[in-house]
Amino acid sequence: MNFQRKLWLAQHKNNLYKYGTILSLVLIVTISIIYFTYSKFTSKNEMTAYETTVEPFIKNDYFIASYIDGEWSNEIPGKNDGYVVDKIVCDNGATGTWNSYDWSITIRNATKKIKCSVFFIVKPLSVIEKITTLASTDTTNFATDDPNNNIRYIGANPNNYVYFNCSDYNNQSDSTCEKWRIIGVFKKMAKNSWSKEDLVKIIRNDSLGNIAWDSNSVNDWSKASLQTTLNGEYYNGTYATGALKNDATRNAIESVVWNLGGTASFTSASNGLASHFYGYERGTTVYSGRPTTLPGKIGLMYPSDYGYATAGGSTTNRAACLAKEMFNWSGSSDCKNNDYLYKSSYAQWTLTPHSSHANGAFYVYDTGSVDTNGVSVTYGVRPAAFLKSNILLSGVGDGSSTSPYQLKVG
Repeated sequence: MNFQRKLWLAQHKNNLYKYGTILSLVLIVTISIIYFTYSKFTSKNEMTAYETTVEPFIKNDYFIASYIDGEWSNEIPGKNDGYVVDKIVCDNGATGTWNSYDWSITIRNATKKIKCSVFFIVKPLSVIEKITTLASTDTTNFATDDPNNNIRYIGANPNNYVYFNCSDYNNQSDSTCEKWRIIGVFKKMAKNSWSKEDLVKIIRNDSLGNIAWDSNSVNDWSKASLQTTLNGEYYNGTYATGALKNDATRNAIESVVWNLGGTASFTSASNGLASHFYGYERGTTVYSGRPTTLPGKIGLMYPSDYGYATAGGSTTNRAACLAKEMFNWSGSSDCKNNDYLYKSSYAQWTLTPHSSHANGAFYVYDTGSVDTNGVSVTYGVRPAAFLKSNILLSGVGDGSSTSPYQLKVG
């Protein structure tokens, strides 16, 4: 080493040491980041496993790209981060399969350099999971105080709108779908097979029009003209107004055992409460010869559904509303006006018959009271149904009227 070089090294000794230390630290940190980052999941080709996680990454001609909710990401979400793989797109004829248990990708037909894009989306929740989660912390818009602790939406206008009966479930909007309301999660519903399962009950937001409960003036729901229309022409898509549009909608509806119990007493505080109706609806008190249950897809709301949907108000709170006979709700503005099932523009039929009259059934009057009338009278009809338990939410929508929940149906 010549004298000039030795002199230069002596003059810059401290700087060389300082920069060398910094460079070493940078290399150590960089290697650590790469090691820990690339150990999140494995990419498998037959018997060989490669450590990878981020774009760009190339290993033995593999290029793996990560997209989260449609956006490129420099990391793969962790196994427990609440994401699932929506799809894997590989080029040059290769195919990719995701193993959710091992959190790994298996690539086949990789005959040349390939790129596989892995698309992650938020894990879809079932409608039941969503409502149950919301209700666990929200006591303003939910209640669980009926005899079976069913989870119910309450209030004048909770965020319980859902798009349903859509002509195109891949493009859900006000022009392709109807708006329905989620009544709640009902525990251990008896299905057509008589097995029991928790199910979500929904109701059409708008009426199909004024229709008779039974045109022959007989309050036997198993033979009623409205029942046969709803589970026949309406369900099959041949009804003149607002029929179910396609098999995707029909296949989302669970066949359940509808309770047909009735009552004759409803005008006093001792027997006209929502809790009173709830018990009798599920009972065996009916007019002579009438059935107490009927399997089917489409029904109506019960008087108790209407009663338990109230949140009450500042003058008459929910507890006071539930302690007041619904026959007299017309004078209790806090009870009816804070109830999303109430319609001031028309009266609505319910499913429940009068047990002492051969031709009577209960309805919700446009004044807010629950009363009974002859089944040949025409009132508003809002079809109700139970969704199959495996129906998922797409993740779009917040349940408001302007952004209803969207279902993964089809």
